[in-house]
Formats: sequence, structure tokens, C-alpha cells
Amino acid sequence: MRRRRLHAGEPRARRDPCARRADREGVAGAHPLAGEGRPRARLCEPRRRELVALEARAGELPVSLVLLAILPHVKWFTDPRPHPTRYDLLLSWPVVGAFAIALVAAGIAYLIQHRVPEPRAIRSLERYARTGPLALRVALGSSLVAAAIAGWLFVPSLPVERDAAGYAILGVETLCGLLILVGLFTRFAAVLLAVLGAAAMFPFNVESILEQVHILGIAVFLFIAGPGLLSLDARRRAHGALEHEHAPAAALNLLRVAMGFGIAYGALTEKLLNPPLAQALLDQSPFLNVLRPLGVGDPVFIWIAGLTELVIGVVIISGQITRPVMAIGFALFSVTLIVFGLPEFIGHLPFYGIMLTLFIAPDADSWRVRRALRDAA
Repeated sequence: MRRRRLHAGEPRARRDPCARRADREGVAGAHPLAGEGRPRARLCEPRRRELVALEARAGELPVSLVLLAILPHVKWFTDPRPHPTRYDLLLSWPVVGAFAIALVAAGIAYLIQHRVPEPRAIRSLERYARTGPLALRVALGSSLVAAAIAGWLFVPSLPVERDAAGYAILGVETLCGLLILVGLFTRFAAVLLAVLGAAAMFPFNVESILEQVHILGIAVFLFIAGPGLLSLDARRRAHGALEHEHAPAAALNLLRVAMGFGIAYGALTEKLLNPPLAQALLDQSPFLNVLRPLGVGDPVFIWIAGLTELVIGVVIISGQITRPVMAIGFALFSVTLIVFGLPEFIGHLPFYGIMLTLFIAPDADSWRVRRALRDAA
């Protein structure tokens, strides 16, 4: 029987995502946010071999959990150039329905937040909010340096060409990573990192950089809240945090919104607004649809995966039940490390820093959090 498709007018993606193409091919006519060119993803083939090796173990329950957790990283495994994001699908019923469900989930999270008391032992973690800047610096700085060594801009899906412009990008990325890691000239490094992200929209595209907006969120947090006490800036008494009573709240809120937006936007660009891209990955590795034995076809599975990410992103943005969501996110981002190792760890490092910070201090409503962040600055 023919499987039902959520977007009936879309052709099935059968093309080998790792086939050779001319430079800048496959993006003509794309939406402006999708850009017009990007370097060839050199990690496509080795990571594809990892998927092939994993296929033999696809029936094991722990592996099934791993497969569900890799869904946010379709572009790490599949060349997105032949599959431009279709922003015209924003008003389609599947996408509108996904947004409606996400808003309902945010409403349920609000009720839980205000009706289910949080254990006092968990709330007591707020006294350690001063460790937030350190956790973010170590996570982001290490990730930037490691990504530059590997030849990526931020993540494996953004490989940098080995030319003058590429080496300049990697050099700036390394400089930002080192300065942030040791906490030296932190505000300058945060601004430079933001400029790097904006400039990278030209060799890559706007969409690919917006998918990494959580990195900008960390940069903004460090610009506002400072690098913390364990930093070279603190030693030279020039850590330069913004002195404003609302600075801690602004730093945490912007960090949380950036992470939530990045996850929700990735759900749109990799699945809900781009089913052919996710379908290309499933055509390449059909075992990734772990719900197929239950009769769930690929189009529905793609929609469920996109819906799940969208719900998580919207709930994070809403600021409700942040600690439970961070704990769940930490588990989902960690199970993939068992299979995919170092590249996955490098790409996830900034998320780990954000999740730890928001788990300890999800907001600045508590005087403990405000005082801890001011003391850390």
C-alpha cells in the first residue's frame, strides 16, 4: 500500500546525499534564508559509515534510544544543499498543527510550574549560580578550539574550506575560543564571536548560522554577566560585567531563549519545513525510523521528530519547568556519545554548558541567583 504523505506535493528524496556536485549546486531558487552556497560537507562519508555500522545493532533497545536522540542533527549526516528549506510550508496544516501542539505543551508546562512545588533540595542549587559563567566559558571555549582544529565553524555541518578566507575564519574561531576559555578580554571575545557568526553568513548562509544561535546566547550571557571569578579578567580586575540591577535576569533569559529558539528553528529547517532532507537520511539509513515496526511511515515519523523538537524548544523559550527540560535534554544529548564519540561531543559541548547553567539557575527570580551572579562578576 502507498504510504500517506504529510505534504502530498513533495517528491521523495532519492538522491545520494554524498554524491559529487558542482560548487553551489542544489540551492538555486531557495529561500533567501537558505543561502546560495556552502562548502561541501567533508564529514558526510565517514559519519555515514558510522550509521552503517550502527544498523546491525538497530534492534537493541538502548540503540533505539540513541537513534531517537540523533534526530536533531540531520545535517550532520546528510548534505542539505539539494534540499532547500521550504518556508512556504509554514502555513501548511502539519506545521500549523505542530505549533498548536507546542503552545498547548507550553500551557501544560505553565500549570505544572505553578501547581507542582519544586523540591527544596533542587532549589538550593541556586546558591551555585556563580559557577554558570565558568561552565559556559569552559564548554564554549573548548568547543570552539576543538572545532577549529577539526576544520569546522562551530559544528560538523559547517566545514570550512582550506583557503585564505577559511583559515581566517578558523583563526578567529580559535582566538575567540582561547580567550573565552581562560576568561581574558571576555567581552571583546564575545563581541568578536558575534561578528564572526554574522560574517560567516556569507561563506555559509543565514539559516545555517541561525541554527547555531545558542552560541550567540552564550556570548551575550558572558558579555552581560562577565566571565566569573575564576578568570584572568577577574585577576586583572577588568572583567567588565554590566552593572545593572536587571543584568542577571537579562543574561539568563537571553541564554534560555537562544537555546530554545535554536532547537525550535532546527526542528523547522531539518524536518517540518524540509521533509525531503530528513527523508534523504531515512532513505540512506532506513533503520533510523525506529517506529516503523509499529506501522509508522517515514513522513509521519519525520513529523513526530520535528514536533518533539519544536515542543522542547517552545517550552524552553516559555521559561516553564526549565530544570526538568534541561535534565531530559542532557540525557538525550548524552546517549549519542556512546556511538558517535568525539565529533558529537564537540558539537554538544555548548549545549552542556547551557543546560548546566539553566539547571542550577533557570531564572533570576531568586535573590540567591541575582546575588551569586553579581558576586561572580
